[in-house]
Amino acid sequence: MDLKHLHYFCVIVEEGQITKAARTLNMAQPPLSQQLKNMEDELGVKLIYREGKKWEVTEAGYTLYTRAKRLLAEMEDTCREIGEFENRVTGTLAIGTSSACMSLITEQLSHFHQVYPEVYVKIGHGDTHHLEELLHQNKVDLALLLLPVDDKSYHTIELEGVSFVAVLPCEWADRHPSGEITLQEAASYDLLLGRRTEGHGLYETVIRKFQEHHLIPRVVLDCPEISTILSLVSTGMGITIIPDAGLGQEYGDRFRTLSIKEPFPFTQPAVVWRKDRYLSNAARKFVELLQAGDTKRLFPSRCSTALLLKQSDAG
Repeated sequence: MDLKHLHYFCVIVEEGQITKAARTLNMAQPPLSQQLKNMEDELGVKLIYREGKKWEVTEAGYTLYTRAKRLLAEMEDTCREIGEFENRVTGTLAIGTSSACMSLITEQLSHFHQVYPEVYVKIGHGDTHHLEELLHQNKVDLALLLLPVDDKSYHTIELEGVSFVAVLPCEWADRHPSGEITLQEAASYDLLLGRRTEGHGLYETVIRKFQEHHLIPRVVLDCPEISTILSLVSTGMGITIIPDAGLGQEYGDRFRTLSIKEPFPFTQPAVVWRKDRYLSNAARKFVELLQAGDTKRLFPSRCSTALLLKQSDAG
């Protein structure tokens, strides 16, 4: 049993069917079935119980799967680390970002591509909960997300706090000529809010602020994707309250942004990565670029490049 066979087994478990796994691996089904049988014979245990259409990973099979995933990830990290001894910045930079934060790094990504054109950039979107899953599945190197995160296994660089704003369709601009809105006025609108799939975040912060002023907002929709909410706001379905960074330049004149009269807590964006995972040269260089460039509004001065690299090496 070698790493290739462990990879085959992981794909079988994840696909939940030999036929699908064979298709994913681009191989015929019979030899894949034989590989599974050989593994079970070698280990002397049943890894997957299958009878007719019934399919179930056994306790031994699940243990092998979790250990195999860890071994495969460690081998991948080792190969990447050894392969980068030449100090060439190549490969893939995988970044996960929430739609509320994406506008914070668009210019930096463009600059990064100019400096390191051989790096392929891959971006995944989602709310904070989903981005944490991507980090733990080794599908992204870095995540740009909104705190808090519960897990203590990350290196975290907090960015400058971002204020909340109310966003209305541009057709409603004349309703608030002063450029600001009170929470009482906001409570009179249908409200569309961003909400994590799990955990506390923007939704709970906004609702709590209304409650502090003894107001009951008329929430008619919640969604983890800010871009979806903004699309609906543009139709006149209602208004939203989001971090100012969530309204990127791409939305142009479709909205009117209003400051909120009452004091509102800042939301905290951050760049995070796992302590127990090797950080590729491409990922390190991207964070270096963020810190060394014209990004004072993003990063506090106390986070030096030297400190960042020391943290990365410690992981």
